[in-house]
Amino acid sequence: LLIVPTLLWAQGRPTGEKVIEIFVEASGGQEVWEKQTVMKATGSFSMPAMGISAKMEVYKQAPDKIHTSITSDAFGNMEEGFDGTVAWEKSMMTGSKIKTGSELAMVRRSAQFNPWAVWKDFYQSATNVGQETVDGVDCYKVEMIPNEGEGEPELNYFTIDSGLLIKTSSVLVNEMGRITVDAYMMDYRETDGVLAPFKVRQVLMGMQEMVMTFDEQVFMDKAPEGAFDLPDDVKALLEEK
Repeated sequence: LLIVPTLLWAQGRPTGEKVIEIFVEASGGQEVWEKQTVMKATGSFSMPAMGISAKMEVYKQAPDKIHTSITSDAFGNMEEGFDGTVAWEKSMMTGSKIKTGSELAMVRRSAQFNPWAVWKDFYQSATNVGQETVDGVDCYKVEMIPNEGEGEPELNYFTIDSGLLIKTSSVLVNEMGRITVDAYMMDYRETDGVLAPFKVRQVLMGMQEMVMTFDEQVFMDKAPEGAFDLPDDVKALLEEK
């Protein structure tokens, strides 16, 4: 896996589309992904500066469903999901919410079972804008422009040596305003032929740090019954519209 990108890039700087193609291959290849339908990931969610740690469980189902639950003694339970149409979140602190606008678009993109295989459905372009070093590693920086009205440009950093994605920079817009999010992907491990990061560190507004550490990521034939169903209070919000 580490040799393939080097050989393909030997002829000069690749296009943004080629960088993405190489990442898909380096992380297992499209054929491997197409054999799977459901993924379960379990681990922990933490906010180191606040000394908070919680249990986390994620289910994803092809083509575009996701459900995440976080359980903490410190701040209660948090859930968010996307059933292919409705993006929502709920917590004991903020109640329930239905996501709209660019926030919905961002969830729709991330909920794709293998988002990089279908990126052209959600982005107008992907441009390799040059090289940049991330934590001492040389990367190609690919700028991706979401479809019209679906968010601000995103930056993705792929290592030149391995082809793997190790950083993304994006902007989340919600009721709290415009929030910059830098995410660092690390500790790639193989599961059934797929390479995926087992640790993701997010930094919001350059200050607040959140870390997701996975103990396991496994593929399954079927998700638990009702895993992607909308909660009753979210259904109630829909009926109010």
